Amino acid sequence: MARRGTGATIRSMTENSPTRVEQDSRARAGDWIVVHPHTFGEHERTGLILEVLGEPGDERYRVRWDEEHESIFYPGSDATIRSDTSRP
Repeated sequence: MARRGTGATIRSMTENSPTRVEQDSRARAGDWIVVHPHTFGEHERTGLILEVLGEPGDERYRVRWDEEHESIFYPGSDATIRSDTSRP
């Protein structure tokens, strides 16, 4: 389960979300990404964004996951970005 630090900014990755943050506030290296489960019994996945790839609106991230592996992640509606420096 992910922890929530104080002062965290959480941003939804969906285009039509009322909490969508505009281009100048997009994810940056050092932000955390949280992927919420799709089905009952699954756990949240949390990872540190190491690099932002692509252009605004077509972003993908190189992420180091809590499971200690890295991958390129294409965010969907189940992902949120935490822009604080503390681990979620």
